[in-house]
Amino acid sequence: MDVRWVVVVAALAAGSVQAQTVRAVGPQGVQAPHQHKPQQPYNSMRTSSTPFNCEQYRRHPHPGMLGFCEGMEVMSLQNEARRQGRPVPSTGVLSLPGLGTPEARELGVACVNGQALRKLQNGWEQVMAAGGGWQRCRGG
Repeated sequence: MDVRWVVVVAALAAGSVQAQTVRAVGPQGVQAPHQHKPQQPYNSMRTSSTPFNCEQYRRHPHPGMLGFCEGMEVMSLQNEARRQGRPVPSTGVLSLPGLGTPEARELGVACVNGQALRKLQNGWEQVMAAGGGWQRCRGG
C-alpha cells in the first residue's frame, strides 16, 4: 500500500507542475497585433539644403536659368516643409566654412549639412534668416 501511495502522490505532483508550466506560457496561437509604424515623410534636404544643384547653371547660355532654378528650388523646399509641418528654409544660401575648420572656429559660424550654425558657450544653435526660416548654407 505504501508504494501505491507514493506513486499517486508523484503523479499528482507531476501533473500540477505541468499545468503550471502550460499556464505560464499563456494561450497558444494568440499573437499580439502588429504595430504599424508609419514611414517618415520624404525629406529632400536630408543630405543637402540645395538638392537641385543650381550651381551647374551658373555658366548656362541663358542668363535667367540660374535664377529660375534657384526660385524653383526655394519654392519646392518651402512647400515641402509647410506640407510636413516643419520650419521653412530661407530663400538665400550663404557660403560658410565647414564645422571643425579653423575658419569656423575663428568666425563662430559653420555650415553642417546645409544648415548654418552659430557657436554658443555650451554648443551650437541654428541660425535664423532675416527674411524668416532657418538659414541655408553651402560649404563644409
